[in-house]
Amino acid sequence: MNKDNSSMKMDPQLALRLLADGGVLVIAGVPEGTEFGIDLCAYTIGPDFRGVKMIPPGVHYIWCSSRGPYGDAAPRVGFVHFFHPNEIVVREWDHEVEELRPRRIAEPEVERDRIRKNLAQLERVLAPYDYRYVVQWKELTGSVTESCMNRCRPSEGTIRTNIELQSCPDADRPRGGATSGSISRRNAAARLLLDESELLPDLKPVEGTAPRFSTVPLRVPQAALPAEVSRHALDCIDAVDKLLEGFETADGLIEELQLAYAFFLVGYSVESLAHWRKLLGLLAHSQTAVSKHKLTYMKYSEVLAHQLPHLPEELMVPGPHNTVYKDVRELLVNLHAEGLSVSAERLTKRLEKKLGWEFEGLLDEDPEDQPVVIELPEA
Repeated sequence: MNKDNSSMKMDPQLALRLLADGGVLVIAGVPEGTEFGIDLCAYTIGPDFRGVKMIPPGVHYIWCSSRGPYGDAAPRVGFVHFFHPNEIVVREWDHEVEELRPRRIAEPEVERDRIRKNLAQLERVLAPYDYRYVVQWKELTGSVTESCMNRCRPSEGTIRTNIELQSCPDADRPRGGATSGSISRRNAAARLLLDESELLPDLKPVEGTAPRFSTVPLRVPQAALPAEVSRHALDCIDAVDKLLEGFETADGLIEELQLAYAFFLVGYSVESLAHWRKLLGLLAHSQTAVSKHKLTYMKYSEVLAHQLPHLPEELMVPGPHNTVYKDVRELLVNLHAEGLSVSAERLTKRLEKKLGWEFEGLLDEDPEDQPVVIELPEA
């Protein structure tokens, strides 16, 4: 994220064209001192701020974070919108929950028409979209379509750092089967000792508050036979195929990968980061999938090249305990093995330059995959 209060220099002719074609976000009633952001830029709202103009077409993430009496900031709360040329979007501040909401008036179209006619007078209170970061944002979200955005965002529209949870009604709580005798009671007690999570309250997301991403299949199916467990663990092609079958085209997966990362990067959405991690953990562990879906993996390596430099600091240090680093290393091995060395080299060089990640001995045989030699005692 960038919090840059320096002035933005722009060619006057370009500014006029962007002003004519760009979208406009108007916000009303936001308290002074509130943190506000759009995409990769963050600002502190001043007395004359009423929104943003010259917004380029495409998907954009808008958020606010209210300030407490002692300067403490609340978690970010925002929404995504796919702006079309010349579109005007109006939001207002909800003082009760301290977040932006859609305008609640009888004739919103009339208000938007009035704003359009008076844009020249409103320019003074509308900040220009910061085009210094537009290239980075396009690299991160350039594939996201409006249909993907509508499918994945929460049905209520608001995206929070953590989804809202509620306890299940007593009737919906999971219950064990009928028990009989002291043996069954002892088994139930043993389960509680082995799995303390059964003592925790059963919570579920409040309807409409969670992102609606696709379901990520398990690398090893729950019903897999013992003889099949190793095969699925070594190469999860079945799970990758099942994942891709859930999209109309393979590009739908790339769109969702970009959108999930944007939800995390800008909105700090924990659920979105978890979903992105699950997808990486699945796609990185199938050499057969790389061979079968080469174009998809070429695009995926490009997406990762732009996403990984924005990782949180705790995930930037390479090592055996960094699961992101380990998954990326496995992905690079599979890309080389199936003839996508150009994509692998591009991703490697990008990560070496931006993160200082090194992948020594990448093409050496993993000692864990080598045969184990057992010396038998002499007769």
